[in-house]
Amino acid sequence: MTWNLIRRFWWAIPMAALIAALTVTILKLEARTAERDRWQTQASAEKQAYDQTVANYRAASAEAQRAAVANVERVKAEQAQITERTVHDYQARLAAVDARYERVRAELATRTDLSSSEIAPVSIASDATCRAYAGTDCDGLLAKLAIAERQAWNLVGLREWAVKQAGVVVEPLAAETLAK
Repeated sequence: MTWNLIRRFWWAIPMAALIAALTVTILKLEARTAERDRWQTQASAEKQAYDQTVANYRAASAEAQRAAVANVERVKAEQAQITERTVHDYQARLAAVDARYERVRAELATRTDLSSSEIAPVSIASDATCRAYAGTDCDGLLAKLAIAERQAWNLVGLREWAVKQAGVVVEPLAAETLAK
């Protein structure tokens, strides 16, 4: 009877095998589809993260460029202020030297005891004394002293300017830290 049943329903055996194979194939297909979807989701997330990273780098680069330009402008402005103050101070000092030179010259011109031709005059600021020290009259000596003082102030001013210029903070991070 078993054999008759098998002969009669022989087609059921291949059908059962085909159904089992189809079921396994469908399960594998669903697993592969789920895996594909997972990989696509992961690839999409990675692309989105990459795009966000690129956008962040571009924004940071633009911000760094803006900060660098602002820092350059700040440094130029500070250096220009230092130069302007130094020039103004230098011009004021030179004006003071010239005023002092003119004042002493006027005082010497009003004195009558300076034109003495004595070898050892009473005044130490006589023409003879000026000639002994400078090889010229008192006006010439005063002019040489004024030039020397102007040159000294020039060097002092240049040194102060250089020190102040070197003291300007050029690093943007250090400047922001000092500003806070």
